[in-house]
Amino acid sequence: MIVLIFYIIKMNKINLILSNQFRFKWKFLFAIALLLLTLNISAQQYNVTGTAFAMSTPGCYTLTTTTSQSGAVWNIYTIDLTQPFDITLTLNFGSLPFSSGADGISFVLQPVSSGVFGPGGGVGFEGITPSLGVVMDTYVNSQYYDPNYDHISINKMGDVTHTEYTPATTCPPTGSVLLAAANELTSYCNTTGWPASLANPYAITDGLGHLFRFSWNPTTMTVNAYFGNSTVLPTTPTISYTGDIINNIFSGNPNVYWGVSGSTGGSWNLQTVCITTVANFVADTIVCYGTPITFFDNSISGLTINSWSWDFGDGGTSIQQNPIHTYDVPGTYLVKLSIVNSGGFSSVMTHNIIVNPKPDIVATSDSICVGDTATLHASGGTSYYWNSNQVDSVIHVSPPVTSTYIVTGENIYHCTSKDTATVTLFTLPVITVANDTICKGDTAILTANGGTSYEWTTPYASFDNYIKVSPNVTTQYTVIGTLNTHGCKNTAVGTVEFYPAPSISFSTDKIKGCEPVTVTFTNETDPATSTYIWDFGDGSPTETTASPVHTYNSTGSPFTVTLNATSDKGCKDSYVAIGLIKVFPQPHAEFTWNPLTGVLSNPIINFYDASTPYNPLFTNIWDFGDGSAFDFSKNPTHIFLTADVFNVIMIVTTDSTYGNCSDTVRHAITVIADSLIFPNIITPNGDNFNDNFVIKGLEKGAYPSNRLVIYNRWGKKVYDANNYQNGAFDGEGLPDGVYYYIFTGKSVMKELKHQSSLEILR
Repeated sequence: MIVLIFYIIKMNKINLILSNQFRFKWKFLFAIALLLLTLNISAQQYNVTGTAFAMSTPGCYTLTTTTSQSGAVWNIYTIDLTQPFDITLTLNFGSLPFSSGADGISFVLQPVSSGVFGPGGGVGFEGITPSLGVVMDTYVNSQYYDPNYDHISINKMGDVTHTEYTPATTCPPTGSVLLAAANELTSYCNTTGWPASLANPYAITDGLGHLFRFSWNPTTMTVNAYFGNSTVLPTTPTISYTGDIINNIFSGNPNVYWGVSGSTGGSWNLQTVCITTVANFVADTIVCYGTPITFFDNSISGLTINSWSWDFGDGGTSIQQNPIHTYDVPGTYLVKLSIVNSGGFSSVMTHNIIVNPKPDIVATSDSICVGDTATLHASGGTSYYWNSNQVDSVIHVSPPVTSTYIVTGENIYHCTSKDTATVTLFTLPVITVANDTICKGDTAILTANGGTSYEWTTPYASFDNYIKVSPNVTTQYTVIGTLNTHGCKNTAVGTVEFYPAPSISFSTDKIKGCEPVTVTFTNETDPATSTYIWDFGDGSPTETTASPVHTYNSTGSPFTVTLNATSDKGCKDSYVAIGLIKVFPQPHAEFTWNPLTGVLSNPIINFYDASTPYNPLFTNIWDFGDGSAFDFSKNPTHIFLTADVFNVIMIVTTDSTYGNCSDTVRHAITVIADSLIFPNIITPNGDNFNDNFVIKGLEKGAYPSNRLVIYNRWGKKVYDANNYQNGAFDGEGLPDGVYYYIFTGKSVMKELKHQSSLEILR
């Protein structure tokens, strides 16, 4: 998994597009992966394909083990042919002799992948294209025009054909280099096989390891291949080729894989390769100046590496195995690693390190009031990442407190630098407005405090610190207060609570009448919880009862009634009912009569209207109490036909101008019978019949002043009584006989004297 991560990042670093926040995480992950990779690099940086497999010895791989096989070992990382390349390997071609062993091993450069291999019989090179290969052929194959011995050549495009030779031809003079024909670039051979100076046998299939060195010089465009025995390499190239392989073979692509490929056909050999001495290192090849770079030694050596020599391309050097170096100036630097192992074998590897400039990131600060939005600008980069997770050059923030924001800017080289911007937060002024309450018609004053300037907005515009308003409904007034110290504004709302005046209304059970007039007032004022003051308009004291009852006299009529009401909120109003109550004077009925007592002997009585005030327009109704018809005269005369006490009633009524008021007076009129009937005999025997002296008519009272005197026959007075009452004399103590009496009396009209005899009979 670590190798895969490393491989993905390494191969695609330039083209990988990541967001700023993830790019930093990937760099951290890359560093971890890179460190872990160096712990087991020899096992992880090579890919085996085909029939190849890793051997128990580190760095060694088996390519073929029997007939019709093809296997290859590739470094999974490409090399850059614009830089020098120098490696040393140990190749073992097997132990079967030339006549029966096959097929050979090729050292190959190709840009395709780390998973290719050639078919059997093609020395592991055939069919791989585009490619350049150092082909070491241990089998004579006539179809490829092979010479009749082991031979070495430099070929291209996966073609192993030697077209300049024919079978059984004589090898050119020892050490000669032939011009390339077809896809063969150069070849080397002699009649005895490999150069005599290498002390090799005729055939290299001797079961021993042979040192092989490959080097590329991009300056001279020269490929050199060195072939030796198990311990010694020649000092001069065994075979060379000079040419622009980047453009002529790889179409301008300098990045290629390198590896070793072998194959077998009908014949076979146990062919192996050990990666002996290869200088290599791993580092981030695109960095930013001022950033420390760790260079990890990734070299391969079958023997102990004794020394490392680093040249960082900027004058700096190091002999540490894994040095750390910092570039102070942007640019492209050629880094070279040279290694020497305990066997004296050396290898050189170079890579370009691109040190890109960092952006000059500048962030501008801002100051705002609480609740406002600050604008922060960043410049100097192509992309930006703020610690507020915003990724624009201009951001808008509203922090609750003074805050510092960090922006990381990146340029086109993905180099970053940081700057900070501070948003200074100023507190808002505390604007206050005292509320007010008013009643209808009043004026409220709202005063704002806490600022240095003010602006009243809805629904009233003013720039003073106070306003005077008279709303007819409860209304809120908004003021914006500014404190000039930092220009911060805040808003406050003042409320004018409007309380309506009481809605005064009342009704009465009457609005006019004859005195005295008692009026019931029904209060219908809203709100009912109001307090009241009644002025009845007649000079009487005011009344605070909600629904009072008041009695009027006529003096001062008509009367104006005023009701003053105060609501529970203190709002006042009044209602004046002008001339509401009319009270008419009440007449006083009275009459006199003459005579004061009537008698049947002269039953005419004269009545006189004595009512006040006198007004000839007032009307009278007389009821004489004797069943006769009403009389409407002012001063009537009436004849009573019977003796009795009569209730005479007079009703006096004012005209409409005075309210049609009336009064009634009642007097008892006595009419007495003044005719008397005297008895001439009484029988006082106790039978309750005619036991007493009774004068019929006397009980009517016509003669309240009278005298009864009784004499016996001898003229002796036997009874004398003033103001005699009927039944008072019963003859007690007097014998039966004839007596003589005299009755005298005075009535209202006349005097009476009556004398006669009286017999007492038992």
